[in-house]
Amino acid sequence: MQSAWRFCVKPVLFLIGPILGPILTGLLPAVLAEPRHFSMLDFWQQKCDAGDTRACVRLQGSRADVDKLARLDQRAEEYGRRIDQDAMLGSDGKPKLAAAYRQVIREFIVAEHALGNDELSYDEMTVAYCADHYHHYWTNQKLWWPTDENGKPDWIGIYFYVIDHYYGVCLRRYFN
Repeated sequence: MQSAWRFCVKPVLFLIGPILGPILTGLLPAVLAEPRHFSMLDFWQQKCDAGDTRACVRLQGSRADVDKLARLDQRAEEYGRRIDQDAMLGSDGKPKLAAAYRQVIREFIVAEHALGNDELSYDEMTVAYCADHYHHYWTNQKLWWPTDENGKPDWIGIYFYVIDHYYGVCLRRYFN
């Protein structure tokens, strides 16, 4: 073992040490430094500032999406504070997800209309079908639903799931 160290490893380390030493010395502070937050918005802003028109278009569209998500988050928070927990629970203790679904979609579309987004429409039959599908999926197939730390239904999370289900699953799969 001693001879392997003396004749193989030690000379290799001796030759590589002067090369890797400065590299490792330079990388170590970079690795140990706190990570910087850098988003695609920052990247596109830099490219747009440099004159890239495609980056400007993407930046504008992404900022609009960020604004939509902020509005959605605010609406979900308001819905979670405002909802009557007792009225939205069935006698079996399960949340009335179909009723919540109808409320969420109606309120979402009314709020979007107030902002001038008139391309969304509320069709009672479509929403009723989607609400029943959503309710049965969560209560009969998944056998759980979003809850808070106390085990009560998380109406903020349910709000997000409803919007995602309506636009991402139900309208695309059944009404496309």
